Amino acid sequence: MSLHSVNQVADLLGVTANDVIDAAGLTLGELEHAAEQHGFCATCYREVPVITEREVQIITTRLN
Repeated sequence: MSLHSVNQVADLLGVTANDVIDAAGLTLGELEHAAEQHGFCATCYREVPVITEREVQIITTRLN
């Protein structure tokens, strides 16, 4: 399964990272926790691959 970071999805769709986070229904706490679980510092949450291909499709639909 291919996972994408918030920043990768934002670049792919030409939107801001905040737009992606809102459309995905993710919270800052969830993203920070995922960052720490992947060995990143919590403030690097936008770089952590946590968004699936299916979620990218859902985010795309919500942003259109």
